[in-house]
Amino acid sequence: MERLVNLYKALGDTHRLNILQMLSGQELSVCEIMQGLSLSQPAVSHHLKILRQADLIESVKHGKLVLYTLKACGLQQIYPLVEQHLGELLQATTANIKPSALRETPNYCELMGLKRSVCEKDE
Repeated sequence: MERLVNLYKALGDTHRLNILQMLSGQELSVCEIMQGLSLSQPAVSHHLKILRQADLIESVKHGKLVLYTLKACGLQQIYPLVEQHLGELLQATTANIKPSALRETPNYCELMGLKRSVCEKDE
């Protein structure tokens, strides 16, 4: 589950998606990514850390430089992982849906120590 969370976190940000696109077919340094995205060095480093945690990129030292590239094996693992997760969700939505405890016990919110207005919110 942690792998899936890291993956969705990595893919859930515009800057990180832009970094992945920038790394498509080339290696880049932090300063090149900074220039391409108009972000500060700490911001780029933060995004790169999240992409590394999701196993989507890797870094290679070239002398004093650190260069980043896409990680093919990490990218290949995305499809089966996401497909399985979304498949499970889809299967759950097409099965008989278990009714809410609130539907069966109208005072369920109060029994849980919550105000009824909390259970009635549409958010």
